[in-house]
Amino acid sequence: MKKLILIVAALLALLPDRAGAQSAQSNSIMETMFTGAVAKMQTGDIETAVKHFEYLDKHYPGNDAVNYWLGQCYAMLGRLDDAEKCLQTAVKADSTNVWYQDMLANIYMSKGEGGKSSEIFLKLMEKNPGKYTNAYTLTLLGNKNMMEYKDSLALDNFEKALLYSPDYVPAILGKSEVYRMQGNIPAFFASLDEMASNPTLNPSAKCDYVNQILQHIDYNFFRSWGAQLDSLVSRCAQVHPSDSSALRLAGSWFYGTERKEKGRAYFDRFVEAYPENLDAQYLKLQVLMDEGATARELIDQCEVIIRTGGEKNPRVMPALATIGDTYHKLGQEKNAFKAYDRALKADPEYLPVLNNYAYYLSLQKKKLKKAAAMSKKTVEKAPDNATYLDTYGWILYLQGKAQQAKPYFKHAMLYGGRDSKVILEHYATVLEALGENDLAKSFRMLAEQKKEEE
Repeated sequence: MKKLILIVAALLALLPDRAGAQSAQSNSIMETMFTGAVAKMQTGDIETAVKHFEYLDKHYPGNDAVNYWLGQCYAMLGRLDDAEKCLQTAVKADSTNVWYQDMLANIYMSKGEGGKSSEIFLKLMEKNPGKYTNAYTLTLLGNKNMMEYKDSLALDNFEKALLYSPDYVPAILGKSEVYRMQGNIPAFFASLDEMASNPTLNPSAKCDYVNQILQHIDYNFFRSWGAQLDSLVSRCAQVHPSDSSALRLAGSWFYGTERKEKGRAYFDRFVEAYPENLDAQYLKLQVLMDEGATARELIDQCEVIIRTGGEKNPRVMPALATIGDTYHKLGQEKNAFKAYDRALKADPEYLPVLNNYAYYLSLQKKKLKKAAAMSKKTVEKAPDNATYLDTYGWILYLQGKAQQAKPYFKHAMLYGGRDSKVILEHYATVLEALGENDLAKSFRMLAEQKKEEE
């Protein structure tokens, strides 16, 4: 309690002085309210503290102490934008106060504005290195130097950060990134292996970083360093043998680089360990599709996904759509349409189902009014999707509305329509219906060229 009294006493000195007995009485009331508000906040009654501080802010606008404490209250309530405004006011009123700057930096960090947070912490580090030199600030400094291509300084910062906290992941990754930028690939992999081998590091964050590396390599890098990449991925799975992110990483890497048997083994372990994980079940579906499974196997796996996630879960919508698409490929239109109706019952606005359902109805030249209504929703919500534009334009043409259909095809040409033989043929047909034969002929030729390429 003594510490609280001292803090309040120090902050009360920041409240403005007023001359005269009436002002002194008013100021005494304000000081009492300020002390009470701080006490309320310290005991967890944030709502009452906010009311008191807001009252004080109204009568003492711009006061740094009031805004500092009010900002903390707002932050505790999750009102980060309001907290930011208060702390900005406090810092503006007294730019020398370290507490104010520290709090503002933490608010920026909570809002995901790392650049603003880093800028403040680096300044605090310069002013008070004893207090602010730690793994976090040293890593910030390392990132700053790395962005300025000061590799040696950055590496020194990261190594110092790791002296403070050997398991601090951002510093480990920063160190690895410096080696990569320097082209020191052996050191890069040695640093990554050290990270992958550490069982105390968060496996999800570790695998996310490794996955980012794998997503950005080219064939030449893979040819030169494939063994090291394999070892890195395998090490993550060895150190975390039952972690979902590690199993998914290893399965995706080996399956995607044509070591399919090894990749499947990791996927099987993933599904076996996490049968309720939708990602695992979708990976199994993808493997079944890739390896030419029967329609029945695909539909059965989709049903597993739907049971796992629940019929109303937005994440099962691709599985519901796949059932309809699979029945369509089998030529079982009645079952396909039943599946699409089931999907739209779960989510009436799911665009892929609306488009496919509408297009397959148009192929049968049945229920064109229903098809047009569904297709119209897709172009309203995704106006630059060439496939959706083609479907809606084609349905309009089938309804005898070629003139209305033309603008949708013209728009589709700007957004990938020229890459589709079907869309080119549809557009040519519409142009012929409008008597624009020369233009239609050119699109027919493009369609033929695309057909030959395919």
